[in-house]
Amino acid sequence: MASGYFTFLSEDEVVRIHETSLKILEEIGIKVLSEKVKGLLGKSGAEINAAHSVVKIPESLTEEAIKKAPKEITLCSREPAHDLRLPSDDFPVATLSGFSVFMRDFRTGEKRATRRSDLREFAIIGDYLDTVDFFWPIVTPTEVPPPVQMVHGLAVAFEHTGKHVQYQALSEDEAKWQISLAAAIVGGEKELRRRPIFSTVQCPVSPLQFEKGMSEAMVMLAQAGIPISPMSMALSGATAPATIAGTLAIINAENLAALVIAECANPGAPLIYCAESTPADMRTGEINYAAPELPLVSAGCAQMAKFYGLPSQVASLGMDEAPPDLKSLSSAAATYAFHNMCRTDITGGFGSLEAAESAALEQVILDVEAWEQARAFLRSFEVDGETLAFDAIRAAGPGGSFLGLKHTLYHFRREMWLRKSSETFVLPSTSGSPVERAKRKVSEILSTHTPPPIEEDVRSEMNQVIKDCEEEVL
Repeated sequence: MASGYFTFLSEDEVVRIHETSLKILEEIGIKVLSEKVKGLLGKSGAEINAAHSVVKIPESLTEEAIKKAPKEITLCSREPAHDLRLPSDDFPVATLSGFSVFMRDFRTGEKRATRRSDLREFAIIGDYLDTVDFFWPIVTPTEVPPPVQMVHGLAVAFEHTGKHVQYQALSEDEAKWQISLAAAIVGGEKELRRRPIFSTVQCPVSPLQFEKGMSEAMVMLAQAGIPISPMSMALSGATAPATIAGTLAIINAENLAALVIAECANPGAPLIYCAESTPADMRTGEINYAAPELPLVSAGCAQMAKFYGLPSQVASLGMDEAPPDLKSLSSAAATYAFHNMCRTDITGGFGSLEAAESAALEQVILDVEAWEQARAFLRSFEVDGETLAFDAIRAAGPGGSFLGLKHTLYHFRREMWLRKSSETFVLPSTSGSPVERAKRKVSEILSTHTPPPIEEDVRSEMNQVIKDCEEEVL
């Protein structure tokens, strides 16, 4: 099967990054700010320097964790028809961006803080669009007190989409209540272990640091069988070496350290190799999503994940601004395709603006349109006796034409991309700029689409979980 595939590292370079990562973990170690997690690692054979909270992980412990990790994962959904099997067979599965605290209101155009009602509308849009394979809650319900935002947000997401939800937990308590919410939907924690309807992004703090709340949440989630994506956000030149190789070594070490923690907590715990890493803008110190090195880092990460046999979430999507015309949208599609030729299993970023600081409902539509076009570059093609077309070539002969052959009639629609940029997938085919058309599509979806409902007794149980959470936390 032939397909567009971008590799960055040679086999020898992959091995060298692996070996350097093992050396980092064994000789330099990671900083773990949780006594519970340090104790867990110490019991498993890691060397603990209590005075500096540094944990050195022996090579044997890391290699054992790699062996224990499942190489296939199912991201289950409230509606089983939306279950996703990783590694993905065809295109990467795609989702939105995550956790913005501002948004551009599509009705007024103002930039404002995000609310539960915004998250509800993003979930409905994501549930409607076939191209959104699962839902990463793109905005935070900021009107809710911070200690319970992540629990409220997950409940809103569950209620308004039947698809898999990817979220995050910033503390052990948040993880506990999120597990309880999901268990209420599927019928208990045992069933949740069998059908994890949510997964989590748990970010190490580069370089090589695991916060107390995040790491304790990761342990609890791993014990519950919830898939974990330890998103390394190492910035070359700031929180990682200025070299791409050194950055990949930090990313890889952080993912392997997270894997060790997860497998020590629960052998066989599902983990998705994860990174959203790029050079820092050395003029400002900010993350630089426009850096030409970004797709190279993504490709390197995808190769490291494949080296371990782990599913990966290492590439991104998103224009980060609204395109002025369809030509600009098509140019964005080519960029999406290039970034995802690393063949990650999961990609995301629909709806993001201002480097994920804010988001917009209409931007989801625009990004999805560009991704639909990008998949033209990412298709796979058979290379066999039929497609090599020897008999057709013989029939045409030197100087002949293939236009009149049955082989051409049979294959051209299967192999050739015939759409023009004006022939859109999700934008209404009416007049107006892409943004105006996208806003009309948002209005149409919100007024007509109803996600699959949650049964009333399950809703009552979820409400009780939230009530108990608030009584305990606030």
